[in-house]
Amino acid sequence: MRTLRFAFSVATAACVLAPLAHAHDSPAAVATTLHALVDAAWQRVPLASTLAARRQETGAARDLAASWLASAPTLGVSDRSDRWTDGRGQRETELSLSAPLVLPAQHGARQRLAARADDELDAQLAQARLDVAGEVRARLWEAELARAVLAEQEDHVTHLEELAADVEQRVKAGELARSDALLARQEVLAAVGARVAARDRAGAALARFRLLTGATALPDLAPEPLPGTVVQTVPATVHPRLLAAQAAQARAQATVAVASANRHAGPTLGVATRRERDGGVPGVERSIGVSLQIPLSGQLRNRPAEALAGTQLATASAELAQAQAAVEIDLALARERLANARAALDAAAERAAALREHTALFRQAYELGEKPLADLLRSRALTHEAEVALRQKRIALAQAHSQLNQASGIVP
Repeated sequence: MRTLRFAFSVATAACVLAPLAHAHDSPAAVATTLHALVDAAWQRVPLASTLAARRQETGAARDLAASWLASAPTLGVSDRSDRWTDGRGQRETELSLSAPLVLPAQHGARQRLAARADDELDAQLAQARLDVAGEVRARLWEAELARAVLAEQEDHVTHLEELAADVEQRVKAGELARSDALLARQEVLAAVGARVAARDRAGAALARFRLLTGATALPDLAPEPLPGTVVQTVPATVHPRLLAAQAAQARAQATVAVASANRHAGPTLGVATRRERDGGVPGVERSIGVSLQIPLSGQLRNRPAEALAGTQLATASAELAQAQAAVEIDLALARERLANARAALDAAAERAAALREHTALFRQAYELGEKPLADLLRSRALTHEAEVALRQKRIALAQAHSQLNQASGIVP
């Protein structure tokens, strides 16, 4: 039975390690699974709805920037009569329409600001989706690790129960002492307690994964394919975090341009039609008038707005520099974690193989009466610990793949 399980474990390990060796051969299946999970999580994140609603906000700002009116037009009506004074039948009625206009420089600056706001929203959406993908990756491998530990713990309980049953039979046959049966039983009970704890951790991890994605079970997992070419720095046009920071800086620069263009207020153009009647003269006189008002304002009025725009630009520039440094550090750290995960997996595989052989030898010695049961149980415990560590290192290597893709700004 133990030999069959060992063969099954080796076959399972080969299935898990094969995608690691040929990750570039099957990117579609992995990307499709992760893409579906990220899509499901994206639909459940409140930030997605908020950013989608902001699309209407930027659209309205773009429409407003296309207008040559600085504000809403004003409609005026005036009526003058001597009915309550001289009573000579004189009356004057005027209908006017005036509108504040935008200067050409202001119009261009406002349109550029609206376009930069659109670009910033697109970049924020991309960055938000990358953040969601990172959360999905973390919860996914967390749940898979907990599931693997639980599976190994259940297998360990089964092996100990088989050994305890064998010891019990030998005790009844008079080959072993009753203390050996009690020792084997307490090992089984300890393993059962550890299995309950592992089951609790696996359930909690799966619940967090379900809350994020809505999925009720973990999909079949395989390590993500690594980028075809891993360079030392991330191009500024690749990583969504850098794109978002650059878009914020561009919008801040456009805000500064708008504030500078608003140093002089635009003119107000008015059109009026007048209808006059003189009581002593038959008929009605009509006329049309055009007015142009040019405000006389200095730069002092606009200085607060320019100072605020300058502050926003300084903040955006500092955040861009910080984002560039953070992306480079995250990428270097992800590469280091990947190398460490590979080395740790090699060491864990070698240790597990040595302990499996060690336990097999102790099993033979125990059956021949050359080793006590306590030594065999100790060897089994060490082998179980090594098997759990080996599974964890395989999952850690797969997680390191995801972390490197996340640090590279790759969204499934």
